[in-house]
Amino acid sequence: MPDTLLPRADLLQFHMLTNFPPHNVNRDEDGRPKSCEMGGGLRGRISSQAKKRALRFAPHFPQAQRATRTREAGIQCYRRLTAAGIDDLSAVWVALAVNHATGAGGNAPSLEDAKKLLGGGKAGKKGKAAAVADDAPIDRAALEKDLGTEQGLVISTAEFANIETALNHLIQTWQADRENFPATLEGWIKRVAKEKLLSRADHDLDTALFGRMVAAEPGFNVEAACAVGHAFTTHAFREEPDYFSAGEELNVLGGTGAAITSYAFFGGGVYYQHAVLDRGHLRLNLGQGRDAAEADALTEKAIDSFLTGLLFAQPKGKRNSHASDVGASYVLVTRGGDPSLNLGLAFLDPVKVTHDDSDLMRASITRLRDFQQKLAAAYGLGNAVCIFNAYPPARDNAPAADEVWTVAELRRFVLGNGA
Repeated sequence: MPDTLLPRADLLQFHMLTNFPPHNVNRDEDGRPKSCEMGGGLRGRISSQAKKRALRFAPHFPQAQRATRTREAGIQCYRRLTAAGIDDLSAVWVALAVNHATGAGGNAPSLEDAKKLLGGGKAGKKGKAAAVADDAPIDRAALEKDLGTEQGLVISTAEFANIETALNHLIQTWQADRENFPATLEGWIKRVAKEKLLSRADHDLDTALFGRMVAAEPGFNVEAACAVGHAFTTHAFREEPDYFSAGEELNVLGGTGAAITSYAFFGGGVYYQHAVLDRGHLRLNLGQGRDAAEADALTEKAIDSFLTGLLFAQPKGKRNSHASDVGASYVLVTRGGDPSLNLGLAFLDPVKVTHDDSDLMRASITRLRDFQQKLAAAYGLGNAVCIFNAYPPARDNAPAADEVWTVAELRRFVLGNGA
């Protein structure tokens, strides 16, 4: 059997139920809550991208381990060098080289490319930054726009630190040895064009968890160790409009009208979300360029950050309007070698309020748990199971055999320190 068809040996699978009060944490281009069709009806939806960004920017996530998604690395380098007094032509050449060496693609930039971008009576690279004459002032806003990359690049903290070290060296050479600066600059640009400014090792927790694609330089790609699904409501969803107004507070005309009137949109409900973390692959990503003890410590830190983010980090759309910060109420986690299975099919038939039970969260918990047990029996799954139940109406007098009521107990299971 091909390796790609074999079950992966060390997966943590999370199945979460989170009850959002009226909110608009993740809106579409029209300002409405995102949604999707499932089971023949409309469901509220929160995109996986929004969840992952919330996780990356959560207070608990180590800032020193957060990569940067940007189109403006070259612009930052250009500003850094010109602020130190280096001429525009040299600074533009460096900016183009940094873009190329961090995955922007194309040919290695030449000095002529930098001259064309500055203009000097010739057409600029994109026709925006060109000066009408050699001594004409530079349109810096247009120039900087041209120095941005067409695609967003992912640059790690270590890679940015290496770029900063290189800029410092160029600035010191400019200040101390102006005569040899052109040769130093040309040698550095040729070197980074060949060797690049990205790394195949020393990955941040960010890139180790969520991966990186460098289309122009596939050798620097990083396969993500986790997968996060779109969250969707377990039940039918209804978007609601909110007409709002703000009173005229100066009211020098003595009128009765409002200063501001408009519509906003919101929704609410119980959302199911699936996420998977491959602990073995995470350790592999973090082990490159590090000794075993450091890699093990970082792996545990990454798992802990990922778990905390799944529980508490939510997208912040319209947060000031709704104060919709919530934590997951119910998390079913499995650990082991079973294949990854999204349990969203449990809610293909939307959960409905009944005369006997109008609690959508409790009904969703029952549906998820029953579906997981029947699926495990059908496929012969053997993963260890732990259920974090933080919803009192769904609790009995004491936790069930596979149930815990505190985050500390859940964390012990996820980190492999408990049954």
